[in-house]
Amino acid sequence: MSGLLTADKTYFFAEPRLTASYQLPKNWFLKASYARSNQFVHLLTNTGSGLSTDLWIPATNRVPPQQAHQIAIGLTKSFPKAGLNLTIESYRKWLRNIVAYKEGAAFLVFSSGAKPLQWEDNVTTGRGWAYGTELLLQKPRGRLTCWLGYTLSWTIHQFDELNNGKRFYPRYDRRHDFSAVLSYKLSPKITLSANWVYATGNALTVPQGFYFGAQSLGGFNFNSPGGQIDYLGSRNSFRAEAYHRLDVAIQFHKQKRWGERTWEVGFYNAYSRQNPLYYYLKTENSPEGPRTTLGKRALFPIIPSVTYSFKF
Repeated sequence: MSGLLTADKTYFFAEPRLTASYQLPKNWFLKASYARSNQFVHLLTNTGSGLSTDLWIPATNRVPPQQAHQIAIGLTKSFPKAGLNLTIESYRKWLRNIVAYKEGAAFLVFSSGAKPLQWEDNVTTGRGWAYGTELLLQKPRGRLTCWLGYTLSWTIHQFDELNNGKRFYPRYDRRHDFSAVLSYKLSPKITLSANWVYATGNALTVPQGFYFGAQSLGGFNFNSPGGQIDYLGSRNSFRAEAYHRLDVAIQFHKQKRWGERTWEVGFYNAYSRQNPLYYYLKTENSPEGPRTTLGKRALFPIIPSVTYSFKF
């Protein structure tokens, strides 16, 4: 059970859980689950090309808690001779009362002309769906230990007040998500490790073109007559570059009287991948006149590190 008491309203929900497992021939295991959950804080994020500004906002009498129903079914199998464990699982989730900014709204805008606003006036509620399949292959024992994980997934949102009521992919929709983690004991005193991750880029809203004229939104005239107005197209129709990086490290172990000492030398983002942190619009001069293009800013190139730890 879960509940929330706000200034004007009390929310009280049951949260049932159901899991089942069945052993199939040749030590395959089939498992299934159902869960209903409620979340009393919402993640509110912008969808533009600039630096992401995520906010956590509470449920109120005007912004109800988010609810989710999820079902999952999966298979697990151990391969003792190879020392491997395999898990494959598919899931589907139904979301209610998710929140997003209204068109042209921002969290810190508290007035529209002479009308004062509460922050709830800047958000709208909708529904969503998420589904996908996850695969995990593990080798947990031996000199070489590793695991490989891959997820293929979709997340879809729909708000009556956004994108003309049409469904769209939210910012953190991630089609592909892959991770590989490896650790190898070269000797009792030396361990090598590596970690590689890959993920589909965020879904963003960026201008797809422009026209000239006047634009009015919420009582404010953002462009004077004859000014350039961006055409944004469908919400979150632009996909950012994929994110990937490699981290490597070597650990030197030594057994002491009271425990084990470890020195680690590592490199974060070993091949210095320039993963975009955010995108921005920039104007460049060309023979045909000024041209607006999409630029990007990256952070965290290759970063070396040295770590000392003592375990007792």
